[in-house]
Amino acid sequence: MPTAQINGKDLYYRWEGERGEPLVFLNGILMSVDSWKLQTDFFKSRYRCLLHDFRGQLRSARQVEGLTLAEHVEDLRVLLDTQQVDRCHLVGTSYGGEVGLLFASTYPERVASLCAITCVSYSDALLKTQVALWRALAGQEPGLLFDAVQSLGYSAAFLENDYEYVAERRAGFQRLPSDFFQGFTALCTAFLAMDLTELLPQIEAPTQVIAAELDILKPPHYSKLIADSIPRADYAEIAGAGHAVVIERPSEINALVDRFLNQHPISSS
Repeated sequence: MPTAQINGKDLYYRWEGERGEPLVFLNGILMSVDSWKLQTDFFKSRYRCLLHDFRGQLRSARQVEGLTLAEHVEDLRVLLDTQQVDRCHLVGTSYGGEVGLLFASTYPERVASLCAITCVSYSDALLKTQVALWRALAGQEPGLLFDAVQSLGYSAAFLENDYEYVAERRAGFQRLPSDFFQGFTALCTAFLAMDLTELLPQIEAPTQVIAAELDILKPPHYSKLIADSIPRADYAEIAGAGHAVVIERPSEINALVDRFLNQHPISSS
């Protein structure tokens, strides 16, 4: 299992594809590198795809009290250095999109383009209440935590039509080790402390902001604010999709990201 010692913590990473410009995928809060399979299978013939589990996630160090988004940013910077990647494309969804926003504002010279999918720059009281509930459930029954998350993570149509997929995920979720939930608790705390809105105008990279029409967790108004605040941002919204749009509608996500990447190659920047 490829891991690197990054800022004193083991960080799991993986490359998919052997040629092309580096394309970095950044996980949502309950994702792992495997969650991007529907994207990496599409892109790996033309891009070198780099994935990693954030500290606190499944295959990386999970003893991470006091975690902040800034630490994820520094972990990514060091990982890129160790992999000899000077500039890259970033694609992040939800929590990973928020890390991508902070990274792009902190290290503009490292980012050729940014795709920020169903993410936020701040949390209103409703979103904070929901994430605080997840954090409380993480120390109790894993199945209840999964139910609380998936009830806001998918559209009603996906839950009805892909029942077996959701059931399999729930069963797997209940088998996760206890320290996974300790890491998840730290990730929730880091998210609740986040406010990036004032940093958005500092993002220089061309940015594609993608929202999902039926996203209950992080509704499109969050993405519209992000797109309006970044100088070189475009906005797209996928109709009929819920928050986990990279899983619900991979073909549409891949098409949007592919077109955007083609417009902003590293070689011309």
